[in-house]
Formats: sequence, C-alpha cells, structure tokens
Amino acid sequence: MKNELTTTQQIMKRWKMHRNALLELVALLPESGGTWRPWDVGMTTIELIHHLAMTPDFFFAAIESRDMFVPPVPSTISEARELLQQLTAEHEQKLASYSESDLQQDATIFENVEPIVEVLHRLIGHEAHHKGQLFVYARMLGVTPPFYVDLSV
Repeated sequence: MKNELTTTQQIMKRWKMHRNALLELVALLPESGGTWRPWDVGMTTIELIHHLAMTPDFFFAAIESRDMFVPPVPSTISEARELLQQLTAEHEQKLASYSESDLQQDATIFENVEPIVEVLHRLIGHEAHHKGQLFVYARMLGVTPPFYVDLSV
C-alpha cells in the first residue's frame, strides 16, 4: 500500500519542488546580471529574487492577520542568494507548522475569505509563476537553467 501524504506534506512537497529548483537556478546566476532588467520598468534580476524570497510572508501575514515582513532589497546577487536561503529555511518551518485542522481554517486575502489550504496553493502558484519568469531572465543572461522543478522532493 502506498504511503499517503497529509495535506500539509503535499503542500510542502509542491512548494519545495519549486523552491529547490529556484535555489539551484539562483546559484547559477552571474553577479554581472544583477541589475539587468528585460524592459524599462521590469524588475531587475536582484529585485525578482528578492520578490520570490520575501513574498511567501505576504501569504503568511494574511493567514496570521498581521503586517508582512519586507526585508531590504539586496545590492548583489550574492546577497540575494543569502536572503533567499535564509527566508527559505524560515518559510519551510512555517509551512511545516500547519496542522491539518489549521489548513481548514479561513483566512482573508485580497478581500477574499477562503480556507488556508487554498491560500497556500495560491502561494505555490505565485512561486511557480515568478520562478518561470526568472528562468527566462537566466536564459537571456546566457545561463542554462536547471530542470524547472526538483523531482527528488
């Protein structure tokens, strides 16, 4: 019989599939591409990494009815990597802390009330979307990105 994952474990697995691939991609980005942006008002590479690093807290803040934590935008790709690694560890602990009953509680996000499990699925969708954007940035910077998800999770 196949070992079935809890909903919390499923969410963690799906998030980590994207986050691990993101960490692998960011490790390949050259310092010289940090301030590159694809158009005049688009995010720079550093700003996009920052956005990916800190945005999970937007979702956690909505769930917890608190203000979100927005760290300063790093100055270098190296600093952005460090921020991403630091916040990944914090966000992983936060995700792992949700119980099955927590996931059924309601949260308000974008003036919409829905179960926390749905908010966390939105977090995963957001992660996948912007990770894909960073994959395009990498290609435009001459970097061959890794596979789009980490299947080992």
